Amino acid sequence: MAVPVFCNVCFCEPRKPTPRFSLTSCGHVICEICLQKGKKDECLICRTPCRTLFLSKQTNPDIQSLFMGIDTLCKKYSKEITQISEFQEKHRKHLLAYHRQKVVKLEESLKKVTQQIHQLQ
Repeated sequence: MAVPVFCNVCFCEPRKPTPRFSLTSCGHVICEICLQKGKKDECLICRTPCRTLFLSKQTNPDIQSLFMGIDTLCKKYSKEITQISEFQEKHRKHLLAYHRQKVVKLEESLKKVTQQIHQLQ
């Protein structure tokens, strides 16, 4: 279930016809009507300087994810996380195999040197 979107000033919700909603850089959602009532580049809620971004279907997916339900986000990112995890595990195994092989060679060299020392004594 998606997070309900509403104006943090007048608490209106999207409906048709509806004013556009904006997200402020300080994290507030404000409808177009309330946004026009406020000062330019200042949040109506916290009164701090801010930038605004109109929300739409073309909005950056990272911003859109702020309004998705946690269950939807988990499903969306679980595949990506699994791929990353498998990639990292493959590389860890490859590195481990390299070091194991190196240890075997070093142990063989040590064994040879130890035998040579015994022969010299």
